[in-house]
Amino acid sequence: MKRFFLVALLLTLSACTSTEPIKRPLNLPFSRVYTGSFDTVWNATVRVLDNYSITVANRESGELQTDLSEFRHNRELFENPDESDRLEEVRYRLKVKLSKAFVTQTGEPAVRVQVLKELSQFKNIYTDWERMPTDMHEENVILYRVGQRLKIAEALKRKSAGSKAPL
Repeated sequence: MKRFFLVALLLTLSACTSTEPIKRPLNLPFSRVYTGSFDTVWNATVRVLDNYSITVANRESGELQTDLSEFRHNRELFENPDESDRLEEVRYRLKVKLSKAFVTQTGEPAVRVQVLKELSQFKNIYTDWERMPTDMHEENVILYRVGQRLKIAEALKRKSAGSKAPL
């Protein structure tokens, strides 16, 4: 009887495991919500993206877009470092969307920042450029840096308000 339950338990546990992780859709942006005014978050986002060549910057619609960056890439660089002929042509652009919102509990203004990295690889002359999934690092770093910029701006604002107070 104990063997039956043990076998049933093992079969149940092995049926629940998956070998393939769930793939993230290519058009699903990474997003984070920041409390603060739209102008403050907009300025922080633009300052974070100052290393990129921004081609679209529309404050009214909350859209930012960078220019296409093309480079050669080898995904197997660390596994096969001597095979430099496997360089693939890759290009990407970043699309950032800022949306106004508010915190329902407190009524404070908030802004949702979405970052989408459109990464494409050149396959051949017949299929042309093909979208591929990103490693998700650059999107998360951008959102992290926006949050850090906002913390710095808030600390500077508190510091300047504290220094103006009479002694």
